Amino acid sequence: MALKEFELKRLGEQVVKSMLIGRKKNEVGLARSERRFKGLRRFVEENDGKQFSDKELEGKGINAKKLALLSKPDNGPLLIKRGNKWVVRATMGEMVRLVYHPDNWQLAKQIILAASRKGANVAAVPRSSAFDRELVAASPLSKLEDFPSAVKATLENIDVTIYLECEEDPEWKRGLSAVKLGAGQANGMRAHEILDDRKVRWLVLGWPFPETARSYLVKPAVFEAMMFASLKESFSPSTRKLVEYYRKALDGGDRVRITHEDGTDVSFSIKGRPMLVDLGLLTQAELDAGDVGLNIPSGEAFCAPVEGSAEGKIFFPRIHVHGHGFVDGLWLFFEKGRVARWTAKRNGVHFEKYLAENTPSTRVLAELGIGCNRAAKLTGYILTDEKIAGTIHLAIGNNTGSYHGKNKASGHLDMVKDMAHGLMVADGRVVMKGGWPVR
Repeated sequence: MALKEFELKRLGEQVVKSMLIGRKKNEVGLARSERRFKGLRRFVEENDGKQFSDKELEGKGINAKKLALLSKPDNGPLLIKRGNKWVVRATMGEMVRLVYHPDNWQLAKQIILAASRKGANVAAVPRSSAFDRELVAASPLSKLEDFPSAVKATLENIDVTIYLECEEDPEWKRGLSAVKLGAGQANGMRAHEILDDRKVRWLVLGWPFPETARSYLVKPAVFEAMMFASLKESFSPSTRKLVEYYRKALDGGDRVRITHEDGTDVSFSIKGRPMLVDLGLLTQAELDAGDVGLNIPSGEAFCAPVEGSAEGKIFFPRIHVHGHGFVDGLWLFFEKGRVARWTAKRNGVHFEKYLAENTPSTRVLAELGIGCNRAAKLTGYILTDEKIAGTIHLAIGNNTGSYHGKNKASGHLDMVKDMAHGLMVADGRVVMKGGWPVR
């Protein structure tokens, strides 16, 4: 059921539309020009898109030195020679970093073309979990601890990052040194800080690799059908309606309590934290509010609980620990906002390794999410699992940036819970019963 070329093109265009990718004001070039010659910024902004001859530019006070500065490539450029005319240009294309799997080049190509049609620039970087595994194994610890200036420069100059699923093996970390896997903790947190401070927009786009499906013990055809159905459902009126219900029900609230027939009883505060939505499309209002991230497939309402407020216990029948594997029968016990202790019925070593390879702050409760996508089904693939209508998910770890939280951590682990026999109460009012809204 692979997507046809016209479907890939449509998806590529949707990605660019969802991320508001296009042109932006050339602030760097304008600022440099103004520092050299007062009034140049105003000239460029007022004449953006207009064409002038050499003589007309002279008449507007643009002498040879100013012309050289404005037409310098390092500044954008702000003046472009086309034939015998100079075109004034106050904008430049946004810089998009696209990380993609080599097997998904056809979709990556359509995203690049769609972004280019909007006047943006794309740097495409191929990756795969198979190569990541080889790279970690081959690299000395000193290399893994590096934070190269070129990496920092990239983070300081990109406007958008698109992660087109590039991990075909969800358990690629198995057997690798925990010391090596944890070597880049500080660097990862610094990268998050740079991207968060600059409000770089980001998108994680899922993809149904056959290898991924087999790892989750799901038939590839079933996994693929679910993925594309949930992708389509991401933009449906029913998904939007459900997301909006939970946003309104919890926005402005304080104490949230989650209980379940299995003995789960955990509560935390969301006071002062905005309820956020993921509907597969960014708006300018969301960008202005600092909401810069998206998932596709989408369909959830979420927020960052107040750090230090979580108390109680919650049971997860099965979670998938990124890079390691499934953990069965996981109990988490929260005290003062963090995981104080935990137990697992099977494969607890995967959770233990995850905590060991990340910063201690990864134990802090980071997110409450509510799934609203009726086409998403449980497989182990967290991008769709956390969107399943009738579920909630809690995450521990980082929640800065678009989450509007304050906990800096090197990891973020989502854990999904079916609420068919559960209850969610906000400030004494039941907002979810049996996995569905209570109106």
